[in-house]
Amino acid sequence: MTLICVASPKGGVGKTTLTANLAYTLQRQGYNVTVIDLDSQDALKLHFGIAFSDPQGYVSEATSKFYWHEMVRTTSSGIDVLAYGHTTREERQRFENFLANDPKALYQALRSFYGSSDDILLADLPPGHSVALDALCKLKPLCVTALLSDSASLAVLPSIEEGDFYPEDVSRHLYYVVNQLDLRSELSRDVYSLLKERLGASLLGSVHRDPAVSEAHALQISVLQHAYTSAVVNDLEMIAHNLMRLMPDAVLVQIRQAGE
Repeated sequence: MTLICVASPKGGVGKTTLTANLAYTLQRQGYNVTVIDLDSQDALKLHFGIAFSDPQGYVSEATSKFYWHEMVRTTSSGIDVLAYGHTTREERQRFENFLANDPKALYQALRSFYGSSDDILLADLPPGHSVALDALCKLKPLCVTALLSDSASLAVLPSIEEGDFYPEDVSRHLYYVVNQLDLRSELSRDVYSLLKERLGASLLGSVHRDPAVSEAHALQISVLQHAYTSAVVNDLEMIAHNLMRLMPDAVLVQIRQAGE
């Protein structure tokens, strides 16, 4: 299994939509994909045809279930979903304590997902610093940071590069995606050029701004299904291809880490 987390130091970058679209794209490449929502907004499920009014999720039972695999929901797309679910303040606090207090608790909960090399667990993290991000990074995932081609993303980049956002020892597996790239905007083009130069090989690619992405979300289907000729589809396939090149090494690191 390859564990991939999608995170960002700031909100509003389209992180959850990017996670869902990467899940669909990797599935099209032949992988068995499970997505797990670690954000209490509980929005990831909307991309897979699960209504927001549906309260079912794993977090309310996470501390009492030994394997979270038992709480997976298989959607009509074929992608398995661990929805955050509707929770109380006490349930969210208990979940965060569970993640923070036992370094091996998260691995034990996810252990049943560590099967075939064709399995991918794709995690959507809340924006900014979080207990979930710290806990997940102990499993040595591929970390994908979602940014925009704007001045705010340039402003937060030093905090990532200097180790103030991610926990220690993830720099070897730290990568970036520029989301919602608007080539009509001179500022967007200029910032993207700066990011490409600064990030180099750690930049997996960019996703162009396209109304088709929002339309697909509203329909609760994949943008690959809604607008297959969109440039966004090519963008996602390129990012997925770059992730696939990194996966063999990531699997070895995760297996070695799991055995420690």
